[in-house]
Amino acid sequence: MNEEGRQQMIDVAIIGGGPAGLSAAVYTARADQETYVFDDGGGTTRDVDRMENVYGFPEGITGPELVERGHRQAEKFGTEFVSEEVVRLAQSGETYEIETTESTYEARGVVLATGASYKSPAIKHVEEFEGQGVSYCVECDAFFYRDDPVAVVGAANYAAKEALMLLDYTDDVQVLTNGNEFEADPGLRDRLDEEGIPVRTDRLDRLEGEDMLERVVTRDGEEIAVEGVFVALGAAGGTDLAEMIGVATEGQTIRTDEEMATNLPHVYAAGDVTGGQRQINTSVGEGTRAAISLLEALRGTGEYVDYQKLETAAGD
Repeated sequence: MNEEGRQQMIDVAIIGGGPAGLSAAVYTARADQETYVFDDGGGTTRDVDRMENVYGFPEGITGPELVERGHRQAEKFGTEFVSEEVVRLAQSGETYEIETTESTYEARGVVLATGASYKSPAIKHVEEFEGQGVSYCVECDAFFYRDDPVAVVGAANYAAKEALMLLDYTDDVQVLTNGNEFEADPGLRDRLDEEGIPVRTDRLDRLEGEDMLERVVTRDGEEIAVEGVFVALGAAGGTDLAEMIGVATEGQTIRTDEEMATNLPHVYAAGDVTGGQRQINTSVGEGTRAAISLLEALRGTGEYVDYQKLETAAGD
């Protein structure tokens, strides 16, 4: 509420202050739409020590620095930032209510860029070695482990695919299921066998190393020498707020069309919460597309979106 006790009306509410949300904010704010980004300070990008595959940064850039640059750019064009957690979304006629831990806002359009957090394995010292040998993204970090011994922790198709992808960088790859039954599809299992990638089902106890990861220790005390561990357990999505207002989801992701539209008018989604490769470059592009689509919808110049069809497809 503002000082007079009235609910504050804005044009665009962007939930999430990562690359997708900030990219969207740049576009909507530059288009003279009053834009608020709700950012509680979380997000996986802020946890990345260094990235070398982000367009325009040949020397690499850290996650926190990239987010800070995006923040400054969006702010330059008039974006307002609300450092409060959003606890509720609700549809109110043709607008949407955004309730935080401290205030309530009303917006004509919403971009959901809530991201996705990666599931962490139940192994001691995983967090201590994040960025020092533990990674959640083969496409992002495999380059740093060329010809080094590495392992993938996981027990399903995702783990098998990540292990096969690692072969582009090193021949010393194994899959560790951490005591779980290996449930990858037969075709993927055959490919692992053909490539000589072993699958171990030992229960894992802890990670060890001096400054960098050096080994995984099993519950039986056996040491597995690795310099990199790639966690492939999937992601915990940021779909809770979407589901509050009836946005169609599929598993831990929000369902969108090619314009990043959801099944609700003037509600779009972008970034990791929509699934896909979970790459920053992709998130920036989706944030841009979502913003442009929302602007067209708010102006009444966008192509017709069959929301009923989206809703039906999501329920199939």
